[in-house]
Amino acid sequence: MALDLPGATLDNARFGYAQITCYSDVFGFPDYLEILVTEDGQHLQVRSQSLLGFYDLGVNRDRVETLRVNLQNAGLVREAAQTTAIK
Repeated sequence: MALDLPGATLDNARFGYAQITCYSDVFGFPDYLEILVTEDGQHLQVRSQSLLGFYDLGVNRDRVETLRVNLQNAGLVREAAQTTAIK
């Protein structure tokens, strides 16, 4: 489902970890999207980060939220009890 996000290409995947680069529609700026399945296989740790610039206009937060909603709609995850955003 992460590779269905706009501009997404898989860079690296191994042992429950995926590194994806997402390119913006307008200017083609690259952002990293990282997904890690926890050791117990019960949780995903997701991070999206701009590679260029200081501010992304909320694009990375929106990307992670879109991924979360898509996974929920597909019945692959349930709603998280807690969401932590690093600013």
